[in-house]
Amino acid sequence: MARNNAIQIRRGADGSVPTGSMVAGEPLFSTDNAKFYIATDATTKSWIGATILDQDDLSGNSATSLATQQSIKAYVDAQVTAQDLDISADSGSNIAIDLDSEVMAVTGGEGIDTSISGNAITIAGEDASTSNKGVASFSSDNFAASSGVITVKDGGIANAELAGSIANAKLANSSTTVSDGSNSTAISLGSTMTFSGTSNEVTVAESSGTVTIGLPDDVTIAGDLTVSGDTVTTNVATVSIEDPLVSYANGNTGNAVDIGFYGKYRTNGTDLYLGLAWNADQTEFILFEGNQAAPTTTVNIAGTGYALSDLRLGAVHAATLDGGTY
Repeated sequence: MARNNAIQIRRGADGSVPTGSMVAGEPLFSTDNAKFYIATDATTKSWIGATILDQDDLSGNSATSLATQQSIKAYVDAQVTAQDLDISADSGSNIAIDLDSEVMAVTGGEGIDTSISGNAITIAGEDASTSNKGVASFSSDNFAASSGVITVKDGGIANAELAGSIANAKLANSSTTVSDGSNSTAISLGSTMTFSGTSNEVTVAESSGTVTIGLPDDVTIAGDLTVSGDTVTTNVATVSIEDPLVSYANGNTGNAVDIGFYGKYRTNGTDLYLGLAWNADQTEFILFEGNQAAPTTTVNIAGTGYALSDLRLGAVHAATLDGGTY
């Protein structure tokens, strides 16, 4: 059917805008980019429309054309499906989360809890226990904390807290050495140290942590016994001496002492002394009795009660009896 009538609006290149000849509301069309305008006054126009393209990939890349809703959705869906979120960590392989079809999981390890509320993800530490790692606090009685640094206070660890927790091998001195001056033995801490006595020589007793070393009631000395002192007191009923010759006055150098032996007896409640001694002043043996003064280094022949004692013999051999001169 032949077209009989046609209406054409004012048109021309987009850059060729009529100057001073437009009226407000006048439609205008740009022939080079298909933009549609409405004049706002004699010299200006407002762009109100453009060509609508149906391109799912928006390949036209036009600055003057519009896209359909279907093209926009198809293009956005394609872009979102093709995008992912790349994630890396301290260990394990990198992962890529598809933003359109995959869910990223945030999972807590030992001592860590994760939770979601609304749009917020919360990562929190668990309280530590003997079976689970976690967040721990430190007693101010034992520890000091400053700028993330934990230190043990001086004296912060009590003996009760150390009991049974430190092996001997961890100590600088894990043993003690027992020595007799010639032989030595290392005893591990916690071992038992035994003190042993010798029968008839040394006794050993322990009570409440105290070791007492002493002499038994009956003492046997295998070697020599040297006593360096002034007096030896023997409170025994019988003294048995194997030596056939007993040495007296071993330290005598100036004949200033009497040499012999004496004993004590009692008469009428009085202590008296008798004995046999070589008198250094008179250079003769004296057999005495009744002396109330106990001999020291000499026999006090002037002592109260001192008297020469009688001597009864079975016989006297090879002797000279001299009555002396006058």
